[in-house]
Amino acid sequence: MTLEEEVQEDVERLLAMVCTEATNPKAHEFVLKKLTRMAILGTAPAGSGPPDWSYRSKSHSTDKKVVESGDDYSENKERWIAR
Repeated sequence: MTLEEEVQEDVERLLAMVCTEATNPKAHEFVLKKLTRMAILGTAPAGSGPPDWSYRSKSHSTDKKVVESGDDYSENKERWIAR
């Protein structure tokens, strides 16, 4: 059994949990193919990307220190995430 067949079986099992008899067969097949491809390629579904950090309030003192001090933002963000 190939990797694609194994992944497709797993995706099929998961789809069976959410699909009903009323599900459009063409839509089911389309989603099955797309999810199988995404799983094999490691592609994340749309809308599930990294969090949008812009929602954070600018009043957080750590955020101000990062911006004002000129330190490497990525390094500080990684430290904050690791806490």
